[in-house]
Amino acid sequence: MEIEKGHICQNCIHFRQHYVKWGEDLYWPCGSGHCVYPRCKPRYNDTKACQYYVPKDYAP
Repeated sequence: MEIEKGHICQNCIHFRQHYVKWGEDLYWPCGSGHCVYPRCKPRYNDTKACQYYVPKDYAP
């Protein structure tokens, strides 16, 4: 699969964003997260997408 513009982990349905708690009830997204398919692995938001990439707006 060729990596196209916008095919980064942050834009994939399998990516789970990590957040930093700020104060009592405020959360800010940080620059990392993890991929849940096919197994859990750490990723940065701008990591090039793998062969399992599926856009977040994809509806089968």
